[in-house]
Amino acid sequence: MIARRLPWLAPIWPLLPPLAARGVHAVLLHGLRGIGKKSLALDLAEALLCSSPQPDGRSCGHCEECRLAAAGSHPDLRWVLPQALAERLLPQAQDDEQAASEAADPAETEGKAPRASREIRVDQVRALSGFLGIAAYRGGRRVVLLAPAESMNAIAANTLLKMLEEPPPATMFVLVSDALDEVLPTIRSRCVLVQVPVPDAGQCLAWLTEQGVADPAAALALASGAPLAALADATEEAIAPEVSAALYRLLERGGALTAAQVVAGVGRDPPVPACVRLMQCWAFDLMQYRARGSVRYHPQRAASIRQLAASARAEGLWRWSEALNGASAAREHPLNPRLVIESLLAGYIDVF
Repeated sequence: MIARRLPWLAPIWPLLPPLAARGVHAVLLHGLRGIGKKSLALDLAEALLCSSPQPDGRSCGHCEECRLAAAGSHPDLRWVLPQALAERLLPQAQDDEQAASEAADPAETEGKAPRASREIRVDQVRALSGFLGIAAYRGGRRVVLLAPAESMNAIAANTLLKMLEEPPPATMFVLVSDALDEVLPTIRSRCVLVQVPVPDAGQCLAWLTEQGVADPAAALALASGAPLAALADATEEAIAPEVSAALYRLLERGGALTAAQVVAGVGRDPPVPACVRLMQCWAFDLMQYRARGSVRYHPQRAASIRQLAASARAEGLWRWSEALNGASAAREHPLNPRLVIESLLAGYIDVF
């Protein structure tokens, strides 16, 4: 589900209602992943559809339109998301869609378990034509929320571009991007760009504490200051404290680490994505300390980073970082988790 009314987004909100009042037809919210841009996009959609908006332009949160929009089932609101993201953010809508598909032709789905796509496909964008070609449910606006914009392939992006070039009346496109430079330049040029800045650390730490994150400062540092990413890393991609502690003990040995210690220290079934992410942050801090004398992700382990950076070889660090990136890209492949982590730690030994 999408986290709502995040406190650090309050300063950005006043920028959005005036855009709708000016008749802007497309807005692109961009910034760091995990800071709440989709939440802000949904806030805007609800405000545009609300039957009793507040004086500051926000939705009332109580009318039928607000309830339907929050549930992802408002007939004048259309989400365009990669399937993998939709399954996580809009599970009810995905359950209904899957049930309808199986009822239509159960033979096509029997025995199949296709991998959820991480790409916005061209057929998803083309389907907007039917949505935009009919009158709005209440005679008001229609809203299209699309995220992340950089996940569209070239054909899908060009299909959307045609819609942005000739926008239908009373329609607002709200795009979200974690990587603005990867969005088609012609799409960027058809949108009003609104940058969502990295939030204040104090607000993020207070919010993460409220969410029950055990070590909010460490989680926020590992997530580059993005609170929603920190919460996801602490829950959805959870790495048990004893697993992370064991991994840090191995990493802090540096050149003294042996293959036998790696075999003994890696658990039976380590969570590969979380472990790889931790090691990527470790590699980054080693590189940054060598270059700038500072750390980004592990301020509480700065002394260890300083000692290790002095003996680490630059070319070895680059090779290890590339191996980590490759493991991250293949994290969903059916590989043996323990062997993956052991292999990466063996590469870490070579850094020294």
